[in-house]
Amino acid sequence: MKVSPGHGGREPLAAFLRARRNGVRPEHHRLATGAQRRVPGLRRDEVALLAGISTDYYVRLEQGRERRPSPAVVEGLCEALLLDAVAARHLRELSAPVTSMGGGEAPRMGTDRLEAVHQMLRSMTVPALLVNRWLDIVDTNPLGDLLHEGLEPRDNYARLVFLARGAQAFFTEWPELARCMVAALRAQSGSEAGSARLRRLLEELSAHSDVFRSAWGGHHLYEKTMDRKRFRHPRLGALALDQHVLELPGSEGHRIWAFHAADDATANALRCLLPPAPPSGRPAVRTPEPQAVWAGAAQASAIAAVSQ
Repeated sequence: MKVSPGHGGREPLAAFLRARRNGVRPEHHRLATGAQRRVPGLRRDEVALLAGISTDYYVRLEQGRERRPSPAVVEGLCEALLLDAVAARHLRELSAPVTSMGGGEAPRMGTDRLEAVHQMLRSMTVPALLVNRWLDIVDTNPLGDLLHEGLEPRDNYARLVFLARGAQAFFTEWPELARCMVAALRAQSGSEAGSARLRRLLEELSAHSDVFRSAWGGHHLYEKTMDRKRFRHPRLGALALDQHVLELPGSEGHRIWAFHAADDATANALRCLLPPAPPSGRPAVRTPEPQAVWAGAAQASAIAAVSQ
């Protein structure tokens, strides 16, 4: 996976610029190096020169006294700081006028679209979750439920990874997953950095997880597409799954995470998660419909009912 480094702070744009400046070595731009340099990366005047702006203006950006650089300035900074596509998009979002929801509500999908996606999830034969930009778990299919059984809370995947008891044993590569969760949240937070709802989530994670707090301060950016995940399920043991991220255009950033068995052993194990088929001639019991966003306690009850 490709991860872009950055740094957080009270002024997201200023903090991001400082971190990226420190991460670019002078030799990357064929600038002179030597023992007299006092910073590990570029100097402010060097970034300004490379971006085609005055040093004074760049200093104001890094100090948070200027927060809305023009598109031309942003593109110059992208080149000077050698930003990849994910980091460049993040910088553009941090530099754009604030358009996030004033009340800080979570990103929402229209009712009709949500119902259509819900039906699609139910038809899928692999574990699948519907998540929004902030990693809230908006919906899931029965296999998605049962894949994560025993872990609470399960209303948000970042909360599940950092706060659920037993998560570090369940996710066999937990340190790497934790790093990716933080980086994914950071990458999605640029356009909504001022959201009260997002801020509460970040404060909760920081208060209860030293690992999250440290990783958020290091500010990496990660955009998930496909990845191999290894779980140690409480009933099934070791599982290897390929996680695919399916974009849903026009859905306020919602995505489907589908987990496909990476080997025959995992495929056979997943079949054991499904309840047995009803006897011939008897109607199947209808599985209760999940709520759009479900609470941990209610989800645990649903899992227990399906597993019996």
